[in-house]
Amino acid sequence: MRKLLVVVSVFCTAPLAWGSFRAADFVIVPAAAAAPGLQNATWRTDLEIMNVDEVPVDVMIVFLPTGNINNTYNFDNFANHLGGREEDGFSKVDPKLKDIQPGRSVLLENLIEAHWGSNAVGALLIWAYRAGSFTQTTPPGGEPRKILVWSRTYNRKTGENNAVSTFGQSIPGLPWYYYIDPHQQARGLNKVVFSGIREDTAYRTNVGLVNLSDRLTTLEVQLVLYGPDGTKLKDLGVLLNPLAHEQFDQAVKGGLFRLEQDLPFGTLEISVRAWRSTAAEPTPALIAYASRIDNTTNDAVYLEQTFTKEFPWDCVFNGNCSSQGLAAAAGVLLRPRPLPPPHP
Repeated sequence: MRKLLVVVSVFCTAPLAWGSFRAADFVIVPAAAAAPGLQNATWRTDLEIMNVDEVPVDVMIVFLPTGNINNTYNFDNFANHLGGREEDGFSKVDPKLKDIQPGRSVLLENLIEAHWGSNAVGALLIWAYRAGSFTQTTPPGGEPRKILVWSRTYNRKTGENNAVSTFGQSIPGLPWYYYIDPHQQARGLNKVVFSGIREDTAYRTNVGLVNLSDRLTTLEVQLVLYGPDGTKLKDLGVLLNPLAHEQFDQAVKGGLFRLEQDLPFGTLEISVRAWRSTAAEPTPALIAYASRIDNTTNDAVYLEQTFTKEFPWDCVFNGNCSSQGLAAAAGVLLRPRPLPPPHP
């Protein structure tokens, strides 16, 4: 039990370390695309999934299209989702997503265009479960198993002599417990920061939000933009519908912050200001991201949400955890997950 509490304490107090500890049965890729972009870009996404469990796994993928639309209907409509077995009720099927052996990876190239169309942007929700178990549980959803997920979203260009080149960004799959949680203000898990926000003639910056809450919760997201000297430039709120994805292209001078001057280097703070819900027990949860893009080459750099608390390395690696920390860890065992997997 002591070992269990120490491990849970890591998740409770140290989100910064999750850059190294990303294994989970429910993983989120906050941005994926098959769509044209600014400066003649054509974006596409490849997805890699690795089984880090001890048994073969199957995988289900849900795509949440962008536009700040309420994606509850899309989430509940099982015909929209991708799986590995037709007999499990999937109409979108890729056999690579079934029977992934322990320690093995599968690669899905140009995933969005292949299954959701050539003009689509949004987030991916990915569940893993023991192979063949999806319909054996009540409700259907399978026995949860652990995976790691990576993605690359990039611009593909054909030049002289039909030479193909790509410029893009790696976007990691984030475990479900990585979300911004307004209930965890005392532990510093209620806000994230981004550095390297830039928008001028050379670069542009996109900012994205994913409402990972339960199906009935709307979020009011607070975004605060700071200049190079720490001056607060903008402080605004955005309403994010249930299960919505929203990406603001050219966020600094465009439709989000509408800054009148160039921003050579800035920082951004994102938190959940409030929420409203008809759920009996709301679970407000937010994932945020940013991307800085070269206007000439369309080469992009992914900026990951970062919590500002120090990783408690002495507790994690040496076991020197206070009794207060262990007591707090016991409570986190009851922390609700944002979403169960959909089913037919």
